[in-house]
Amino acid sequence: MKQCESKLKLLRTAHELISRQSYGSVGVDQICEQSGVKKGSFYHFFRSKSELTVAAYEFYWEGLQQTLDQIFAPEKSPLGRLEDYFEHIRHSQIDRLEKYGRLLGCPFASLGSELCTQDESIRLMAHKISEGKRRYLESTLQDAVSRGDIQATDPLGLAGELNSYLLGLVQEAKIANDIRVLDRLKPGAYRLLGLHSAAAV
Repeated sequence: MKQCESKLKLLRTAHELISRQSYGSVGVDQICEQSGVKKGSFYHFFRSKSELTVAAYEFYWEGLQQTLDQIFAPEKSPLGRLEDYFEHIRHSQIDRLEKYGRLLGCPFASLGSELCTQDESIRLMAHKISEGKRRYLESTLQDAVSRGDIQATDPLGLAGELNSYLLGLVQEAKIANDIRVLDRLKPGAYRLLGLHSAAAV
């Protein structure tokens, strides 16, 4: 039990530190010190910082999926799911702004962008999670087309475009460190979908 608790501490601490700073600026010693786990225990669980990072972000993704499953619950209307997703994106950024004093953007995109040319395991993990997020949008837009809520001949392609737009805006807000950038999130997404922002949900 004690070892499991130590591993969880390492996973949570690594994700928090790397998301708040960067992969390159966070070392194993810092992760161990902040988590309260001895370095020997670190190497019992993980062979490297890279291996820990992949595990930490996959652990975070597992928790996030539970939230996304609720947001994109099939019994909700497709546009209702999108509205809730937009609110989730905005509130998650606000929470980090209040906690850390700055916007942090998407943790998966930030890490993937930093390491995609240096660490293949991290690149693959970030890409897999990005694809997982896109699939929520795919099923939602397919349902929206079936119900006649939107007109689209290629809902899967449209889901990819929407996912890229949302991700880009979140990262733009991070760079500007300005939550007001996300005011464009819903109107821009609705324009992409061919809807008016005031469309009924």
